[in-house]
Amino acid sequence: MMKLAYMYATPDVAPAKVTAVQGPIETAMRSIAQTGYSGVELLVCNPARIDRRALAAAIRDQGLDMPAVCTGEVYGQDGLSFADPDASRRQEAIDRMMASMDLASEYGAMVNVGRLRGRYVDGVAPQQTLDWIGAAITQCAATFPDVPIVLEPVNRNYANCLLTTGETCSFVRSLGVSSLGVMLDTAHILTEQETVADAIRVAGDLFWHFHITDSDRLPVGDGSYDIDAAMGAVIDSGFDRYVTVETFQIPDAGHAIAASFEAMRPYIPTRV
Repeated sequence: MMKLAYMYATPDVAPAKVTAVQGPIETAMRSIAQTGYSGVELLVCNPARIDRRALAAAIRDQGLDMPAVCTGEVYGQDGLSFADPDASRRQEAIDRMMASMDLASEYGAMVNVGRLRGRYVDGVAPQQTLDWIGAAITQCAATFPDVPIVLEPVNRNYANCLLTTGETCSFVRSLGVSSLGVMLDTAHILTEQETVADAIRVAGDLFWHFHITDSDRLPVGDGSYDIDAAMGAVIDSGFDRYVTVETFQIPDAGHAIAASFEAMRPYIPTRV
């Protein structure tokens, strides 16, 4: 049965305009759970700096699932990626990914790779960049074989490689890693002028996780995206995993959490 989660930025993520609620762990978990969400997804930067015991207690106390760890701020905050021309920086990115996978293993969760994969850069052949990305993912998957990894197509405003669903799925299939799938996100799909229905069709059995947002990363229902069409495509596909709301907290977290929940209520069985 499809369920709904909300994104929470763990305390290692610096205060910033991120696509997640920030603040004290207990307060955020209570707000997410009491609104009616079934799960919380974690946006991390450096998992070694997280009080994992306190985090687990807060999630457990509110009866929430934790379906996924999002690594976007490993790149967004610290600029680390699998495609950095500096080998030591690539290794640091891999270490952060493995720490995220170790965290995810406590919850039976998956780990997302979006911006963390990196970019094409001048002076490095595109195939070398893809080889570095593939080698990093393969190494991480071999180290944590029971933790699924989902590679996310990321639109041209944030990346310059593996932008579309087709490119990303072809790359995933070329690696032949059984624990590697694909995560789809409305913002990236629509910016690349795809439809959600077509992206899901292209991904096929690689479609393991979904992020929902409205235009300009506004809370769901506050923008101009056709949320009904997007969620209709997800439902029609038979998807039965978690959908995570990933938006800016505009005008504030209280509104973003509540408004997104109300907009998503027709599509997903919720706790209230």
